[in-house]
Amino acid sequence: MKKALVLLNKGVLPLFFSLVLSLSFCSFAQDNENNFVVGELNHPRVANFYKPLIQRAYLDIGIDVTFEKVGGERGLRLLNNGMTDADVIRYDVVSQPDNNIAIVPPALSHGASFLLCIRGAQCDKSVIQNPDKAIAVTTRFFFNMHVNPDELNANIFEFDDFNHVISLLLNGRYDYAILPSDYSEKAIFEQAGIKYISLVEHELVHVIHKKHSHLVDRLSSAIAKQLALEKSNNK
Repeated sequence: MKKALVLLNKGVLPLFFSLVLSLSFCSFAQDNENNFVVGELNHPRVANFYKPLIQRAYLDIGIDVTFEKVGGERGLRLLNNGMTDADVIRYDVVSQPDNNIAIVPPALSHGASFLLCIRGAQCDKSVIQNPDKAIAVTTRFFFNMHVNPDELNANIFEFDDFNHVISLLLNGRYDYAILPSDYSEKAIFEQAGIKYISLVEHELVHVIHKKHSHLVDRLSSAIAKQLALEKSNNK
């Protein structure tokens, strides 16, 4: 009888601990999804269009997200380290084999890094190789452009905020800026008398930490649904 009890315990205990670990893991995953933090860049198009779209997509799969304003470089560090769970929108190049950032298809839009020039200033691609020119850019500029700092001869000054760079340009602090855009700001640039040239094009995508990869298929379908609704409403 004692032998049978020992054998029973040997069989039950591993099963018991396995069950406890499984429940703990499920609880941990559940807690993470109930406190889902999404990084949001300080950019008017992000706030007015992409953020609401992404919020609706998450609600569609039963997740209520919290948005946190983050800078370009800082936001990616937070996401890669798992301090945030996703970013509203990024260039597709942020996802690399050696980091923890995964793309959720489909692409939200198509964008580019634009060279912006104030009225009357020389405006062509040679500007970025002119050592007499100063250009205000957002962080991640070199990575997005696929260049190293020593490959450009112009004087590059990095800032972490899209609106700050626009303000510096409009207030005459700089004659040139390089900024990311999904082409929606072209009318704003033109109204302000700013010329613009597309330098490098990219897909704009929603990204999540790889620990949430199990959400990709459902989230992808939800995003596709929201994009289709936006397209239908704009007809």
